[in-house]
Amino acid sequence: MELKGKTILIAGGTGLIGSHLSQYLISQGAEVRLLSRKKGEYNGIRAYGWSPSEHKMDDDALQGVDYIVNLAGAGVADGRWTSKRKQLIVDSRVDSAATFEKALKASGERPKAYISASAVGIYGDRGDDVLTEDSAPGSGFLAETTLKWEAAADRMKQFMPVKKLRIGLVLSTKGGALPSMAGPQRTGIGALLGGGKQFYPWVHIRDIARMFQFLLERDDLEGVFNGVGPVPIRQTDMVDAIRKGMKRPAIKLPAPSFVLKTMLGEMAEVVLSSNRVLPERLEKEGFDFQFSEIIDALKDLVEHKY
Repeated sequence: MELKGKTILIAGGTGLIGSHLSQYLISQGAEVRLLSRKKGEYNGIRAYGWSPSEHKMDDDALQGVDYIVNLAGAGVADGRWTSKRKQLIVDSRVDSAATFEKALKASGERPKAYISASAVGIYGDRGDDVLTEDSAPGSGFLAETTLKWEAAADRMKQFMPVKKLRIGLVLSTKGGALPSMAGPQRTGIGALLGGGKQFYPWVHIRDIARMFQFLLERDDLEGVFNGVGPVPIRQTDMVDAIRKGMKRPAIKLPAPSFVLKTMLGEMAEVVLSSNRVLPERLEKEGFDFQFSEIIDALKDLVEHKY
């Protein structure tokens, strides 16, 4: 099934992934609508108003929609994890799904599928364990948050099939982790975070957009999918790859775990957790990666500025 002529409603469409995904889906012939706290227009795309914290949405936002993509949620690394911040991280995800549930009940609209962002953080810190969609959830704040996030998404099963994409470390020059990791290397320094042995399940932002396209086009699929590249690498190897991609020499300097925990508090979990996650279901269903090796992904990002 092609997306040409299909109407897709995206929540969280102004963030890093959402902005890229919106333009990509339009390039594939889809009609894209956004949900925003400020209704109007965003980058030429109509934005309908909503307020997830109040479970409110414009009455006509869902009219004629074929698919829903929910990317909404406060950034997990955008601020120190105070009790208030942690509650916002959870509530922003759960409330967005609850808003859709309320609107779907009221409108009677029944799109073909609900696709929710999720996160590899559900697996917790698992060392060198190989993790697939069948692996058990882990522990820690990110795992607990993601379990609540997915449970909220699953409530949409009363209306339509639900698909959840557990997204890893998205590589883009326009935001996310890559600019902050690459920045020090411009001065010739690469930081080894907590020893650098932890696995990072990276993915090129273009492949993330293509994964959403794949799930949108496959009406026969539902459930959980790992949104990561096929070759997760250790953090120390990522430093090397960024150095090669930028063609700059870099000295590796250690940033011990205790220093990071002192600086970041509980949020150090974001950079210290090891997630050796594989995209088993996507590969089994025939998804074809454009970027399987990180050096190729980085070279492409530097060239095209995605």
